Amino acid sequence: MPEHEYSLIRLKNLPLEKVREAIIADGQPPFRAIQVIKWVYQKRVSSFDGMNNIAKATRQKLAGRFIIEKLITAAVNPSNNNDAVKFGFKLIDTPYLVESVLLIDNDRRTACLSSQLGCGLGCTFCETGRLGFIRNLTQEEILGQVIGINDYLAEHKDKLVTNIVFMGMGEALSNFDNFRSSLAVIMDNDCFNIGGRRITVSTAGVIPSIERLMKEDLNVGLAISLNAFSNSRRDAIMPVNKKYPIESLVEIARRYFKKTGRRVTFEYVIAAGETDTPEAAAALVKLLGGVTCKINLIPVNPTSGSTGVPPSRRRLMEFSDRLHEAGLAATVRTSRGQDICGACGQLTAKAIQ
Repeated sequence: MPEHEYSLIRLKNLPLEKVREAIIADGQPPFRAIQVIKWVYQKRVSSFDGMNNIAKATRQKLAGRFIIEKLITAAVNPSNNNDAVKFGFKLIDTPYLVESVLLIDNDRRTACLSSQLGCGLGCTFCETGRLGFIRNLTQEEILGQVIGINDYLAEHKDKLVTNIVFMGMGEALSNFDNFRSSLAVIMDNDCFNIGGRRITVSTAGVIPSIERLMKEDLNVGLAISLNAFSNSRRDAIMPVNKKYPIESLVEIARRYFKKTGRRVTFEYVIAAGETDTPEAAAALVKLLGGVTCKINLIPVNPTSGSTGVPPSRRRLMEFSDRLHEAGLAATVRTSRGQDICGACGQLTAKAIQ
């Protein structure tokens, strides 16, 4: 990086109000900030030269103050079924790539975003957890994934991202400030204009972070990775359970619904002979009966840290039927991107050689 660039402001790391303040403080009229924001996030330019409705002298002045370069897309890997694409984005200060996934489902184009490099929670079935925690991603790095995925969709003359799930690498709510400021950009009408009803954040169940999310009064969905029907089993695969056991997850789900009016989704990984038994179904019914929630049944995906295998389709549907018969709302997630290691639990920050 040239020496002078160290003194420039990385615009995509600024909250939107700070972008507006900085541009106005630089002597520009308020509407200029809106122009720049739209060029950066909607039209996805990588330099001020591309902002052709702004005078050249003004563009040069802005370029002397701000950096708006994009993340470099180092890897693009489409699935054989054409229902998922995994991306690897290069970061400035590390050899590791941050991975994210585009999920294609009828009219939906869902960006599965990463919020951290690695993860410190150590879930045994998750490749990201096996890395350990490396660092939080910045706002620029989180939003850069959306921009890169939208660039790919535009190049293929497809519709742009319609939905966002923070279900990639890391625990988004443990990188709360950058998650929250990124969310503001994603939801803003002058940026990506994706409403809260089309955004979901997943968590392994860190209760204080969920409580902090509730205080924000955001209209976003919450998914909690349950993945077990008892504390002893969850302790073995998700160390976070020792601090925040299943009972506390059920209670926070009740509170989240009461506060927001949105049902929490409990994600439950299904492994043949382990979590798909009649006893497991009965335990889930006892645990979640009377809780306004959804259960997302996820057939286990192959990872280096898990010996579990997915159940047969018949066995999976029998388990789902048991939950339905007891009055629980359960859906079976269609696994997308497994052949490109882009499915649930398979993302990892591969280093550039």
